[in-house]
Amino acid sequence: MWSSPMLLSASTVFALLGLALVVIAGVSDNWLEYQVDRKNLQNALRRQSDLGTRLKDASVTNPLYFTRTYGKIHICFPEDVPSEIGSFSKFGGACITNPDYFPDAEQRDRYNAVQIQRLWFMRAEVVSYIAGVCIIALCLLCGIVGCYRRSAKMTLATALFLFFAVLFLVVSMALWHYVDYIERRLLEVPPFYRSWEQILRQTTRINFGWSYIVAWVGIGFIFFAAIFLLFSYKAIKDEEEQIYESKHAAYFQQYYDKSLVPVSYGGNPYGYGYYPPPSTYYGHPSYGPSNYYGYLSYGAQ
Repeated sequence: MWSSPMLLSASTVFALLGLALVVIAGVSDNWLEYQVDRKNLQNALRRQSDLGTRLKDASVTNPLYFTRTYGKIHICFPEDVPSEIGSFSKFGGACITNPDYFPDAEQRDRYNAVQIQRLWFMRAEVVSYIAGVCIIALCLLCGIVGCYRRSAKMTLATALFLFFAVLFLVVSMALWHYVDYIERRLLEVPPFYRSWEQILRQTTRINFGWSYIVAWVGIGFIFFAAIFLLFSYKAIKDEEEQIYESKHAAYFQQYYDKSLVPVSYGGNPYGYGYYPPPSTYYGHPSYGPSNYYGYLSYGAQ
């Protein structure tokens, strides 16, 4: 099994990558692409004089008749730009702020129930996304402290908060999909899809953009970072238990009292002579040499 430093390092890498991807997706403006074939559109308007007369001004000023990409807040035009829309430059492209987030009072009074629902879901989607990013940033700070101190509690808390961040981001993505469903399937009032002219539907292709894909990849990285932090918590607890057992192993070892050491019959554990002394042989001393140590003595005197 991997050690806690390896797991903590892996979780840090995944969290940083996830945060970077989620932030890039949030500030970019390529979540949804509306690609309008203006060449075929203009040819159709020339062929049908009544339609051309009716849509003459709209084909020049209405953003629906131009290729555009949608972000969280902005609408950008990578090709032609509608006239008189007050665009500004962002990352080298012409963009406008999406007016649907804060409509004027007169326009909002004309909203039906579905439009009001869409308005609040749009706002909730952006708020949930921002909340998820902020939680991830706080988790990185807590995670750095937890890694430095090798604290199991802070590691577990960071993992749980990362799961909360993933939850907020997933809720944001779900709301984004629901808003898109409302715009394309439920609303039949301008400027939504079901109110478009037939020629505009035929010349427009709708795709998910790269920002949408990057956001999901970033959420996946953050989810795996939280998983690695849970494994790190388990590894830290196991390592702390091993250290505790190694430090206290000496207290659990068996202890033998010296007074209980068995002595064989006739043995001489002390460095003294026998009593009574053995019989004397010619040319030999009665006692043996006293210059040795018995295993229970401190040495012969």
